[in-house]
Amino acid sequence: MRNLARTHSLDLTEYAPPKGSQAFRHFLQRRMLNHNIEVSAEQIMLTESGTHAIDLIGRFLLSPGDTVLVDDPCYFNFHALLKAHRVKIIGIPYTPNGPDLERFAQAIKDHNPRLYLTNSGVHNPTGAHLAPHVAHKLLTLTQASELVIVEDDIFADLETTRSPRLAALDGLNQVIEIGSFSKTVSASIRCGYIAAKQDWIEQLVDLKQLGSDEN
Repeated sequence: MRNLARTHSLDLTEYAPPKGSQAFRHFLQRRMLNHNIEVSAEQIMLTESGTHAIDLIGRFLLSPGDTVLVDDPCYFNFHALLKAHRVKIIGIPYTPNGPDLERFAQAIKDHNPRLYLTNSGVHNPTGAHLAPHVAHKLLTLTQASELVIVEDDIFADLETTRSPRLAALDGLNQVIEIGSFSKTVSASIRCGYIAAKQDWIEQLVDLKQLGSDEN
């Protein structure tokens, strides 16, 4: 601490940028390129965790009574988190190749959902992988609606078979990419991220700042 205080660095006296460490966001930018996701560092915002990322997105895009699609089965905490936002949850059966496309299309027609929350890499809890033809059809169905896909890529570093990323195919138009390092580095790090189109990130930053203890 004394050595750092003697330098010209302002790390000890200034808050971090609202989007988080610029160097780390550049690292995430390069990392996502490995999955063909083209994103600038300014389109990435750090969060406290993957759960924090989903909560911020929910506060940004959801209103009470909205419908949210989730995989069936899915990570159990998704249900608890979404219930806190007072939304209707519809489960879409998850097959070895991805979501059941017939049920997905029917859910869009019947419920006009606002969000679809899924894993594209290693699916939790089935371990399945999204097939390219399913990913393409999924996005085709989404384009005719106002549905936003939240792609939770928390298990990306554990993937042995490369799966297509919806964020890469969509160009972060109707897809938001999130992740964290609690499953691959350490649960104690408490670091996640959101990657989305620029104007959404700016609004998410405002929401993040409202709930921050940086006073």
